[in-house]
This record gives sequence, C-alpha cells and structure tokens, in this order.
Amino acid sequence: MSDRAFGSLVGEFFDQARRLVRAEVTLAKTELRQEVTKVKAGGVMLGLGGGLLLLGGIAFTLFAVFVLDLLLPLWASALIVTVLFCGIGAGIAKVGINRMKEIHAPNQTIQTLKEDSQWASRTFQSVKSQMHGHA
Repeated sequence: MSDRAFGSLVGEFFDQARRLVRAEVTLAKTELRQEVTKVKAGGVMLGLGGGLLLLGGIAFTLFAVFVLDLLLPLWASALIVTVLFCGIGAGIAKVGINRMKEIHAPNQTIQTLKEDSQWASRTFQSVKSQMHGHA
C-alpha cells in the first residue's frame, strides 16, 4: 500500500469520524432538549403548587382552626388542621417528585456512541492490519 493510499484511508477515516461526532452531538442536543422541557414543566408545577398551597393553607388554616375551636379546645383544633395540611402538601409534592423521575438519560445517543466506538475500533484495526500486511 502506498503512502498516498494510506494517507487517503486515514483522511477518510477521520472525515467519517468527524461527521459521526457532529451527528451524535446533534442527537444528544435533541434528546436533552426534550428532557429539559420535562424538567421545566415538573419544576413549574411543583413551584406553583407549593406557592398556592402555602397561601391557601394559611387562609384556610385560620378558618379551620376557628371553626374547630367551636367544638374543641384551640390547641386540638390547630393540631388537627396542621396534620391535615401536612398530608395534603406531602401528596402534592410526591406528584411533583414523580414527574421529575420521568426524566431519562439520552439513551439513544449513548447506544449510538457505543456503536460508533466499535465501528471506529474495527476500522482502525482494519487499516492497521492492511498497513502491516502491505509494508
């Protein structure tokens, strides 16, 4: 194999590798954009839900404590209302956490990167063996 042919093979190898890397970066960006959208949606819902729970909870807590105070001692009314709101808040926060767990790694990109690595290794070994065989 001439030096020129070997140089051409190596040049082609690196050109294809460069194109593959660009394609993989594009794929990774696409997958990550999709996951970021999920994070934003889950985070916004968690924040809005928490803020509304806080405001509504404060107002309703006062109302509920005063209503229960008509039937029970003030301390018992406050305790009942506190436990109730903690349970509701925990339930809503759990929904937000579950939505955040729906976020996944860019699996398609990871798989194709593994395949590209195997291809590059095989191609380089082939070029190397051709170079030694024709030396």
